[in-house]
Amino acid sequence: MTQSFETFKGEIERALSACGVDPHEWCDVNAAASFMTDDQHTNAPDEFWTVVRRHRRTPEREAAIDRAMFLDDLELELTGGCGLCGLEADWMCVACGRCNCDRHDQCTRPTAAV
Repeated sequence: MTQSFETFKGEIERALSACGVDPHEWCDVNAAASFMTDDQHTNAPDEFWTVVRRHRRTPEREAAIDRAMFLDDLELELTGGCGLCGLEADWMCVACGRCNCDRHDQCTRPTAAV
């Protein structure tokens, strides 16, 4: 019998709540549940708490994630995209060239030259 992502997510949330911690502050619940869901089909599932600890949020892990997101946003900005909305330069509005941070009520998509 296989379990769903939602089942694993619920188990993790209940187990961490029973320990007196906020599950989503203590652990990347979605990543751990996804790992358990995928792992049950390929290998014998890891021991529950080992998986939960593997995806524990720590200051070092959070800092690494923050650095990676900063670098991704910086790359977008340097290549003409928008780091705030995550839009690459070639995905900007065809009519005005602006990103999704702006409203485009007045934009009219140009007709294609055939």
